[in-house]
Amino acid sequence: MRHDPIPSLPPEREIWCNDLGRQAALQVSIYGLAVLESRGIVHPMNSAFWPKVAAMSTLVLALASPLPGQEQAVQPVEPSKGEVTPGAIEGDVEMGYRSEEVTFKAGEIVSKAYLALPVTKTPGPFAGILVCPEWWGHNDYVRLRAEMLAKLGYVALAVDLYGNGKKAHDPQTATRLDGALKGNQKEMNARVLAHLKFLVGRPEVDGDAIAAIGYGSGGDVCLQMARNGMRGLDGVVAFHPFFRVLPSQPPIRKATARVMVCDAREDPYVHLNKGAVEAFRKEMASVKTDLTIVPFPDSMQGFTVPGADKTGEKFRIPYVYNAKADTRAWSLLKGFLRDLWSPPGEAEPE
Repeated sequence: MRHDPIPSLPPEREIWCNDLGRQAALQVSIYGLAVLESRGIVHPMNSAFWPKVAAMSTLVLALASPLPGQEQAVQPVEPSKGEVTPGAIEGDVEMGYRSEEVTFKAGEIVSKAYLALPVTKTPGPFAGILVCPEWWGHNDYVRLRAEMLAKLGYVALAVDLYGNGKKAHDPQTATRLDGALKGNQKEMNARVLAHLKFLVGRPEVDGDAIAAIGYGSGGDVCLQMARNGMRGLDGVVAFHPFFRVLPSQPPIRKATARVMVCDAREDPYVHLNKGAVEAFRKEMASVKTDLTIVPFPDSMQGFTVPGADKTGEKFRIPYVYNAKADTRAWSLLKGFLRDLWSPPGEAEPE
């Protein structure tokens, strides 16, 4: 529930309230954008989507069970490159890109990943970015995000953590695949590290400038990389993650990667689990992580994924695209990356 500003505070200082109590939320600037400063545990639950979420919360908490009337798997809706460019901002200066299908050993699997490289006047090397997909696996969406990063002047590797380009076509399969991946942290770490080493080994990549971004469950993978203190990783950005990280093995004293999280504040996977974000914050603080959590009110799981609404309706899960929030999140990512490294190379006319 959103409350009127307290009279004694300036107009830009708003109060958000839930059963955790009242907290002041100051409007601050992060990478040039005005956002609400938050402890990361306040959940307004004030959008038009919330009544629908409340009605299906029991389904959310039991995704692994069969869906009534579901006779065959349906491919999740993926963005059409001809229709929607997620996060597109008017005035963006983009360069050309080229891409490669790449295959290499990653732990116990064979990764069939996708590499997108910028086409510029200079040969580089360029900063490299790992792009970790949602629980659906290596689909067109994660490839599209890699292409978008290449257009900004980065070498981006769309990660394949399930192996052989495997994709889930329904929540039950996604739950099983993601659970198997996260259930073996040693193997997951080996797969991620193999992708990082492949990226660093490319001649077009500056091995001293590496970051990782991830969406949904892939955001958790990136956050775990930061929590583990993975060497060679400068920064991590997670979009609508589930905030699930574990203590690293072996233990570390200090995480070295800077971390930004774009928190979908109406995601019941996270915010019906009281204390999940605060537990995450404490875990990351235990290794002195440079952490920023940016709240996205009126946003659910999948708010960066065009076509998420259709998938959410098909499977009756809280999975909804929010174009305004997507654009804002992409702007924050660009500012975060600029702050990590020097600007990308000058664009070559197409």
